[in-house]
Amino acid sequence: MRRATRKAVSLALAGVLALAAAAGCSEKTGPSSASQGESIPPQSQAQPQAVTGKITVYTSEPQDLVTDMLEDFVGKNPGITYELFRSGTGAVISKIDTELETGSTDADIIWFADIGYMNQLDKEGLLRRYTPKGAEKIDPSFNYNDGMAWEVRQIFNIIAANTLKCDVEIKDWNDLTKPELSGRFAMANPSYSGGAFTTLVGLVGEEGPGWKLYEDMKANDVKFEQSNGNLQTKVASGEYAAVSIVDFMARNAANEGSPVQSIWPETGAVMVPTPVAILSTVEEENRAACEAFLDYLLTEDAQKFFVEQGYIPVDPSVGVPEGAPPVEEIKTVKLNLQDFTENSAALRERFTQIFGE
Repeated sequence: MRRATRKAVSLALAGVLALAAAAGCSEKTGPSSASQGESIPPQSQAQPQAVTGKITVYTSEPQDLVTDMLEDFVGKNPGITYELFRSGTGAVISKIDTELETGSTDADIIWFADIGYMNQLDKEGLLRRYTPKGAEKIDPSFNYNDGMAWEVRQIFNIIAANTLKCDVEIKDWNDLTKPELSGRFAMANPSYSGGAFTTLVGLVGEEGPGWKLYEDMKANDVKFEQSNGNLQTKVASGEYAAVSIVDFMARNAANEGSPVQSIWPETGAVMVPTPVAILSTVEEENRAACEAFLDYLLTEDAQKFFVEQGYIPVDPSVGVPEGAPPVEEIKTVKLNLQDFTENSAALRERFTQIFGE
């Protein structure tokens, strides 16, 4: 029976080949004529599998902005879900440390303003190196420790003034110590805000005005808030005449109609690293989802989304938000990343000596 079946198949195949050969001989047009007929799809073509899994993000980013970004991401990746924990950088770090004492953390992805703490996690083998798709389009300086973490948009600490309440000319950081601003200027607390601590590192560094600025601000009755969000609200309302704040919040307040002016200090703004990193403790079934999120953040769609939210993107091809200066015109003070890893405790202690607990 098997031999008979094989013989029948062979005869049938021979007939098909004969018909095909005859058709080929009778065709008068050239090779391009094949495109005039109905295209035949490949017999077998692998379809990309949709990524599935769950990501848990610990961040200090503004709740509404990071939620909008995550919703856009899962909308484009319906097989992925997310959980979000959001607080100030200090509180996020405390939560991670507390969880690690029990053996592991629930976080899969971290995104906040403390590059020093991320370096510490990396040394302990707790961060997973990954190079996202699209990384070739951005400045190599946005890649920390060979894929340990990635900058996905840029944040700068600048000065913002309420144009109806501020009667002092402000051009640089030292202008914040003028007597006319006594008790009327505020900044975020470096003990709580990672961005404020980064600003401290930059301003007391070799290109900044040094510790004297902070000593003079102390003498001038500087006020502290826990977060940049509070500063944005209070400078917009006129409760403060001026504040030290991240650039996108000052810009967004102005674009929403508040009498807020962004002032880029002559000495230089402070670029605040706020990279995204994947924990090495992420469960295997969720690794692809975490990688997909990092890939997404560097896509053109996500970079344009950042611009819509008021951020300066890392991909220069998508432009900058309304009211932002061209990236090439932004002057910054030198930020010594070694201070985050080796001198962080000493800097915090000196700050406490000046301002108290």
